[in-house]
Amino acid sequence: MILKTIYQTWSTQNLPKKLRKLHDKMRSNNPEFEHIIYTDEQMNDYMNANADKEILDAYWRMNHIVAKADLWRYTILLNTGGVYLDIDSEITGSLNKLIHPKDKAIITPEIHKNLFIQWGLIFEENHIILDKTLNNILSDVKSGQNKNNHHALTVGNYAKAIFDLAKDSDINFEWVSPEVQEDLTYNISDSTFRIVGSDYKNNFSFKHKYNHLLRKRPKGTEVDTHWSRFEGPIF
Repeated sequence: MILKTIYQTWSTQNLPKKLRKLHDKMRSNNPEFEHIIYTDEQMNDYMNANADKEILDAYWRMNHIVAKADLWRYTILLNTGGVYLDIDSEITGSLNKLIHPKDKAIITPEIHKNLFIQWGLIFEENHIILDKTLNNILSDVKSGQNKNNHHALTVGNYAKAIFDLAKDSDINFEWVSPEVQEDLTYNISDSTFRIVGSDYKNNFSFKHKYNHLLRKRPKGTEVDTHWSRFEGPIF
């Protein structure tokens, strides 16, 4: 069973008032779910106390906080299970209606071919997809591959884990555009995953309307500190 906890992370828990109201609405739609926001310092403490040594070494090699947050999200869900959500994303629906009692993992395709959303994640603890994802990242860090490509290092390796595990289990599994993706469950190794369409059946939203307040910028603009503009090696 998937733990009824929603994890997020940000530099501070002192969020803008409008965002706090958005979180209040999310919690009212999901009253059985605990909601925890880890600060950067708390994220560091969690990894120091709970991450495998090799993962921890890779975590501290990351040169950008978002890359660290990627390793943290995979690690905490591997350890405890639950739901992860980016701080500038939103859960708009009922998780109890989305998540079935027998679900071990739910994934959903990105609009970009052969990728799957990782700004929102739903897993039970010790799921093989998360373990494989972290091992893929470790392999890249050790070899120096994707050193300058944050997206490939994390999002790409998450997708690679899904495809490789499906192949190893002799499953005919392919990426399908989210708007036509059917609700299907696949058996992999000693576990399963369920795939659904369009942002977890439209229960999640990529960017909420207050995300600009987090970075104290005018609505509709970007900032030089956004992770996609980071120049230099990721590790």
